[in-house]
Amino acid sequence: MDIRIAVIDDDTADRDRLAEQIQTYFGQNSRHDLTIYTFSSSEEFMAHHVHKAVHAVFLDIYMEGMTGVELGKWLRSDNPILAIVFVTSAPDMYAETAPLGMFDYLQKPYKTDRLYTTLDRMLDYLPMVYTRAEKTVCIKVPHNSVNLRLSDIICALSNNHITEVYAKEHDKIESNMKYNQIAALLKDDERFLECNRGILVNMEYIVSMTDKVYMSNGLELPIKIRERTQLLGIFSEFSIHRMTEQ
Repeated sequence: MDIRIAVIDDDTADRDRLAEQIQTYFGQNSRHDLTIYTFSSSEEFMAHHVHKAVHAVFLDIYMEGMTGVELGKWLRSDNPILAIVFVTSAPDMYAETAPLGMFDYLQKPYKTDRLYTTLDRMLDYLPMVYTRAEKTVCIKVPHNSVNLRLSDIICALSNNHITEVYAKEHDKIESNMKYNQIAALLKDDERFLECNRGILVNMEYIVSMTDKVYMSNGLELPIKIRERTQLLGIFSEFSIHRMTEQ
């Protein structure tokens, strides 16, 4: 696997040191190739086409302009499996960054062994999660069909005789397949949860779950009240497992 990593830090010395350490690590671990990119600001990174192609980012938190936390939120809303590592001298930002599903939190000055432990885990995580992300399903629409990666499907909703499928890079897809047919294609994947009758969501795109399910694309979906405690438990277990997996 050709792993693409971006380092974003407005401190030139810190940025170059981290990039060099990552390159040294990969030089000692020949299982994967490395392409590394460095940027001095969030805005510079966002303006570059590579922001949609990287597998992992190392973000400084306190930068001029958009902070690393703000950039992390923007990246996470677009890519639920991106490995986000915060690298900062601030010891008190963990609580603010944890809800982003961060991969790790490195406090400067960090030891090289600590960084290498993060990279060891990253080399286990990335090939597994991106292989899983490539699985696809075929959704039928009138006179045509759409192939979607499971990782790109946000949710599927039953609406009268139409099933609405929401996915990344797509507007709402109105399928002439029955909801149960689409649900059967997705339910075996542990990421999908039926939170109410006729509503199946990809938990990787859930922003929060209370009396409703708030999705990253702005949808607010009703939860089955009688099963609320059970559903919250499933989502909590999924979130914990995902962080452990990362």
